[in-house]
Amino acid sequence: MDLPTESATPTPVDNMVPATEAKHPGIWSGLGTVVLYFLLQFGLSLLVGVVIGFVLTVKAGIVAGMHHVKPDTRAVAQAMHGNPDVRVVLVVLTLAAAAVVMTLLVRRFWPAQWSRAELPGFGLTQPDNKLAYLGAVALGIVVLLVGGGITHLLSGGHPVHQDVTVLAAKVPVDLRILLALLVVCVAPFVEELVFRGVLLSGLASRMHVGWAIVISAVIFGCAHLPDFKFAWYPVPALVLLGLALAWLRVRTRSLWPSITLHATNNFVAVLAWFLVAHH
Repeated sequence: MDLPTESATPTPVDNMVPATEAKHPGIWSGLGTVVLYFLLQFGLSLLVGVVIGFVLTVKAGIVAGMHHVKPDTRAVAQAMHGNPDVRVVLVVLTLAAAAVVMTLLVRRFWPAQWSRAELPGFGLTQPDNKLAYLGAVALGIVVLLVGGGITHLLSGGHPVHQDVTVLAAKVPVDLRILLALLVVCVAPFVEELVFRGVLLSGLASRMHVGWAIVISAVIFGCAHLPDFKFAWYPVPALVLLGLALAWLRVRTRSLWPSITLHATNNFVAVLAWFLVAHH
């Protein structure tokens, strides 16, 4: 598939830029968007952490003043680092803020590609066949089962824990629900926009779409290594998931079925949080 290279044509007199000629991401801007997304998470986590620390310090000062004692700053530090409830609030606020900022940036830099169905568009338009959503759910379950089997074989019996799953097991139901909404609703949208929207389009602008699918899937899998404390066992399953998501994006000419598949995968994982806790 031959696709146009990354370039911006001069704006015609009528100020209307055809979608096929409008600026779109290239390989480096696609990779840069992925890096920027994770740097945003890191930077915003520091900012949100400072805000939460300030709020907790003020609260401790008020409580200490009411009891005429000295504020316990060590308790505030321990709450920041050891209290899972505080950590969940930090994660939710950080990822939600990163998702909003990332979405606005992508919309700002490549507005003409936002709803364009064909690559290098981002595919935020409805698929031609609405049955694509049912297919996405079915494919998501299949990929989850196959990927789980692959991870189990590769791990050789070693436990594989994702940070967010470990954190969810330590908090009450209300915070677990809040975290679940983030994982099922927010994360699939922004990750698909970044990986199957910008990155896939950028790669496909310089290479065959098949290679773009494979490379974007490998990057997707490796990008999640920190979530598993750099254990490599889950990476092949994540690459398989990335392949399915990218193939679905190209096949349906829409990003929404990929978002649905991603949400299905995350929903099944989230369901386990509550089933394990219930038993």
